[in-house]
Amino acid sequence: MSVPQGFTRRLHSLLTLGLISVSGVAMAETEFTPPLFDVPAVPQNSVISEPITPTASAENQVPPEDDLDVKIRNGWAVVAQQARGVADRSDRLRFPTTTTTDVRQAWNYSLANDWGSGFYPGIFWILEAQFSGDWLQSSLQWQEGMKGQATDTSTHDVGFKVFPAFRAAYDWTGNDQYKQTVLTAAQSLSKRYNATVGATRSWGSISDTSNFQVIMDNMLNIETMFWAARHGGPSNLFDQARNHALSAAKNHVREDGSSYHLVNYDPVTGSVKSRQTVQGYSNESTWARGQAWGIYGFTMTYRYTREPIFLDTARKMADYYVAHLPSDKVPYWDFNAPNETSGAPPVRDSSAGAIAVAGLLELSVLEKDPLRSATYLTAAKEGLSSLLSTPYLAMLKGASVLNSNSQAVLLESAYHKKNSLYNQGTSWGDFYLAQALERYRRIKPELRSSPIAATQASAAQSENPASNATDSNLSTRWSAEGDNQWLQIDLGNSEVIHKIGVAFYLGDSRTAAFDLDTSVDGVTWNKQLSARSSGTTNAMEYYDIPDQTARYVRLVGHGNTASKWNSVTELAAF
Repeated sequence: MSVPQGFTRRLHSLLTLGLISVSGVAMAETEFTPPLFDVPAVPQNSVISEPITPTASAENQVPPEDDLDVKIRNGWAVVAQQARGVADRSDRLRFPTTTTTDVRQAWNYSLANDWGSGFYPGIFWILEAQFSGDWLQSSLQWQEGMKGQATDTSTHDVGFKVFPAFRAAYDWTGNDQYKQTVLTAAQSLSKRYNATVGATRSWGSISDTSNFQVIMDNMLNIETMFWAARHGGPSNLFDQARNHALSAAKNHVREDGSSYHLVNYDPVTGSVKSRQTVQGYSNESTWARGQAWGIYGFTMTYRYTREPIFLDTARKMADYYVAHLPSDKVPYWDFNAPNETSGAPPVRDSSAGAIAVAGLLELSVLEKDPLRSATYLTAAKEGLSSLLSTPYLAMLKGASVLNSNSQAVLLESAYHKKNSLYNQGTSWGDFYLAQALERYRRIKPELRSSPIAATQASAAQSENPASNATDSNLSTRWSAEGDNQWLQIDLGNSEVIHKIGVAFYLGDSRTAAFDLDTSVDGVTWNKQLSARSSGTTNAMEYYDIPDQTARYVRLVGHGNTASKWNSVTELAAF
């Protein structure tokens, strides 16, 4: 079935480029068991649920705007500002990796084979998710230069180079060629796997029979293998990634939750030859970025496997990290590093802080122990708040600022302190900060949801009416086919709205494009946000808007990556 002219500018652009196809999916939302009772047909012009009497006005008192929400909003603006400076370059075969360490903080650009080259193409997709439609061309153009890296078997960094952009590209477009690129990268990484060691080799030649070096960073690359196995790749990719995580949990992580940077194995016997560091302070110290890679990586592994050993390892590493942070919650480059020769505290590694915050946010969601979950969430919020403040965040350009104080988003990263590479910006620091901002949408606000007086929609399937989206039941939904179909809630009275929560049907397997509008009178509407869902969860995601008074909230749908349907399981205002 062809898509009508003008159907969603995002989806229409993708179709024009030949990136997705919606043929044969028009009835996708109806291929399910119908209700066991008759439901009258829904008029196409408007569908209104049974009104609910609003609660007392005293309950409508809401707290002032959260300081972290304001910082996050500013953070998105800084990410967009700095990324635009990269995106507008004509040379898309060289990628920002690290900045200079002088006052200019200007990007050094590297070829695609550099391990840090894949992060800015990934950032462009994160920005497309946040500001739907504005970053699509940049995302597609910049990732093209990375595609050839999928066949690189010389390093574990094939995951870092390919996965951030091409996984997002597939999630957003549904285009099989992007999935195949990730699958190819996973197979390339698999060639570095040694069954005797039970791990993928980080550094060195595959043919080296003397040393088998594995660094903690590789806990991030194995997600390429997990994901590939879940998306049509061989099942052994999952097993290899799992075995790698088991080996790392056993040999990289100390009893107290701290970690070694590098473990060198005998590739013939699989025994551990040595534990040491390369970028940390000493062999027995705890390099901050390695600790952050571990928190993130073991949490991710638990998400894929749901095995307690990986949750326990993530907890141990997170507990150590949180307990050893300085007062502003941004880690020193190594947790055991001495003061500088000047007597000043050790330099910070903001990139380690960004990686850890992204990992802690996910850990707080997956953690079922409420006390632990709250601890990890508090640590993530405190760390994110500092990273989004001076001196770590670049400045927005304005009337009084001719130039930002860095071309990067995040300042004071420490790539390799012992090689005098610190006090700089890094592509990975910027990427994981942007990902942390995106992941924060999963965090339920500490606000009550506003009572809903009525629910209305432009159209609906008879078995999936508008009222299903406000019944506090994620197993029911509102569905309507076509561009610009809308779902609206009436709060009964004007209230201050901080955030809008949306949960999408099949939200963990496809992304939805939509706008969020508000209105005082239901006649004049103000667009607050154009965005897309993450495609990673069926749960509600919370979209921050500038605090404002409104009575009505409307979601305007633009289809999803599988079809023209708009299907919302829950819509709420906070």
